[in-house]
Amino acid sequence: MRIDASEVLWFEQHELSLRELEELSGLPHRLIVELLECGAIAPLAAAGTEARFGAAALRTARTAGRLRADFELNVEALVLALGLLERVADLEAQLRELRARQPQPIR
Repeated sequence: MRIDASEVLWFEQHELSLRELEELSGLPHRLIVELLECGAIAPLAAAGTEARFGAAALRTARTAGRLRADFELNVEALVLALGLLERVADLEAQLRELRARQPQPIR
């Protein structure tokens, strides 16, 4: 499967409704609501009465779906695993930044 750059841009700029988030992630409504209540998925903003979600929420929901399917995790375990994965990603980004600042030896 080939992903076009315009598709990536669309996802980064487009805001999803709760229904779109459900459809694109494949998660049931009940599970998404529980992840919202736990703070694992955060809406961008509420437009009127409907919450809107960005690419980060979709990425998190899809990750939650894979974790749930692979390891049969309940909501509490999903929230913990998602938090740990986010922390690892943050630490890896910090490490890349520190390595970029480090002077390179002359060969």
